Amino acid sequence: MPPVSQKRRARQAGAVMVEGALCLMSFLMITLGTIEFSMAVQANNFCSWAARDAVRWAAVRGTNSSVPATSTSVSNYVKGLVVGMDKTRFTITTTFVPTNMQGSVVRVNVQYVVVPLANFAMKSNLTVGSTAEMTIIR
Repeated sequence: MPPVSQKRRARQAGAVMVEGALCLMSFLMITLGTIEFSMAVQANNFCSWAARDAVRWAAVRGTNSSVPATSTSVSNYVKGLVVGMDKTRFTITTTFVPTNMQGSVVRVNVQYVVVPLANFAMKSNLTVGSTAEMTIIR
């Protein structure tokens, strides 16, 4: 194999640095986009779980309970479940149809506003949420 000429070595002097920078930028963009998307999915899963858990909590705290559930108490219960998310971005709506007496229906809607970190996967805020309902049993 012939030795590499001085001209060829001089032409390729900065090629490795440029290729490395392009590969690193691509890798970082894909990684940050995956993290943003994963945060949105986790927020959606939490809203779904929290709505189901809050509606079960409210269904056993009707007017016959020693401490009946109210919209404020359900909201405080959901915010108490939050770990690693901004509690101020939650909107919790509780509806009792017609009242919170036994046999009535309680409906809990939990929504969360996901704010993108670096605008790779999402360009604007995304609102995720879930609704659950159950018949009050006590």
